This record gives sequence, structure tokens and C-alpha cells, in this order.
Amino acid sequence: MKKLVTSFICATLALSLAACSTPPAPKANIPVLPIAQLDRGVQIVLPDNVLFESGKAEVNLDASRSYLERIAYLLTTKTNKIVSVEGHTDNLGSTALNQKLSEQRAAAVKKVLTDLKVPDARMTTVGFSFTHPVASNATDEGRKFNRRTEIIILDEKIENITQGEAANTFETAFSRLKSMVDQGILQSPEK
Repeated sequence: MKKLVTSFICATLALSLAACSTPPAPKANIPVLPIAQLDRGVQIVLPDNVLFESGKAEVNLDASRSYLERIAYLLTTKTNKIVSVEGHTDNLGSTALNQKLSEQRAAAVKKVLTDLKVPDARMTTVGFSFTHPVASNATDEGRKFNRRTEIIILDEKIENITQGEAANTFETAFSRLKSMVDQGILQSPEK
């Protein structure tokens, strides 16, 4: 009997330790993630309601927590590939200022993902300043969409990330943005 109790305690301890190293499963109210297959991997874009304020690199955890928890869950349970966290800015300010700001935004998102148990060694960061706009920088609304961070799971396939997940928890990346451009609410980026 003593051997059985000891085995039970050891098994319980092992399960408890394993639970500490795995991020929690997403909550019942799962946020919809914008996702796309790129040549270089799977792109996940933080939605526009969790984007950065002008000139800031602080992550608004009240608005973004559920999205970042969901991303961390996917990164730790669906893939072991390298992740590129990529920061972007609008075009207000100097090139040097925006380069630094885009790098800070990428680093801020990486820090939150690291805190959510995504291994630091699997993530790289890069800033693109205002060189990759998704909307026109001529309007406040367009600049808002350009102040973003994207997560690219390098050399990954979208079906690996979405397999077994509820169908309504993903949308085509930038579908909302494209719809807004089509409706004339936003302008396309300047060429």
C-alpha cells in the first residue's frame, strides 16, 4: 500500500510540474486571430483593436491579453518552429525614431510571449519602421493600422496551426482592412 501511495504522489507531482511549464489553454471566449500563409511561414497579425498608440511601444494588456495568450498557446502546442516578431510604425517622425520604435514594439510583444512561456530562444525580433505600410499614412485611421506587430512562424504551414481548432477562431489576415479599403473607409498604402 505504501508503494502505491508513493507512486500516486510521484505521478501527481510530475503532472503538477508539467502543468507549470505549459501555458494555459485559451479561455472559453477564444478571440479570432487574423492568420495567413506566406511563402516564409504562417503570419499572425494582432488585430487593430490592440495596436500601439502613436509614438508608443507599450503593449496594452487589457486589450491584447486574450490574443497574446491564444498566440502563446498555439506557439507552444502546435509548433516548435522559429518565430519572427516584427514591429511596424506609421510615418510620423524621423526614420531613425521609427526604426527604434518598431524594434521596441517587436521586443515588447516578444517579452509578453516569453512571460506566457514561449521559449525566448525560439523568437527573434525585427523592426521595419514605416517601410511596410498596410494602409495609407495620409489619415489617422490608416496610420493606426500601420502601428502594428506581426508574428511570423517561419517555415510553418497554416494547416498545422489551425488543425483541431474551432473553425470560427481564425480569419484571413487583413480581411477587415481589405473590407475597409473596399468600402472607402481606408485608403490603400501609397506606392
